[in-house]
Amino acid sequence: MADYELTTRQKSYIRKRTKLVEADPSEVAGELNIVPFLDIVTNIIMFLLATTAAVLTVVQLEAHLPTLAAGRSRGGAAPTNALNLSVTVSEEGLIVSGSGGKLAPGCRDTQSGRVITVPLLPNPNVDENGDGLPDLYDWPALTRCLSVVHGTFPDERQSILTADPNVEYRHIVRAMDAMRSDGTVELFPDILLSGGLR
Repeated sequence: MADYELTTRQKSYIRKRTKLVEADPSEVAGELNIVPFLDIVTNIIMFLLATTAAVLTVVQLEAHLPTLAAGRSRGGAAPTNALNLSVTVSEEGLIVSGSGGKLAPGCRDTQSGRVITVPLLPNPNVDENGDGLPDLYDWPALTRCLSVVHGTFPDERQSILTADPNVEYRHIVRAMDAMRSDGTVELFPDILLSGGLR
């Protein structure tokens, strides 16, 4: 057998193939190193929290649920001129009613049957609160109507607010604002929330 010398290329090939490579300890254990991933997620969360433009405003509105009272005794008579004012926010408009019946449009007379006291706006405008959503209801007309009722019942402070199930929450809040005050005179500040039954 002839003795021959390896070329440089062959020597480097053998060195590469026989080199012992030590594995990283995390690879030997078979565990995934998630520390870099957690660093990235933490940085993203911090960035999102720092750049969030929307601010959540929480407002507490005082409202009460109607209570079931025990029956009156025989000696105590029910008040004959109780108002029992009720405002219903429906998908067709606003219904204002009381002990005497439902108020007709204009809020001067009562009317029987299916009555919408304040109809929806014909051309919904962008909400004044700046949320960019169209305002379907005529809140100033509701306040004017309740001012007429307040003129007849100046000592009454309580009213009941009812809404259909499909009415958005923002409309209920706007109705409560319209029922409380007209900007100068307090109308019906004690608002009871009721279920959507008519």
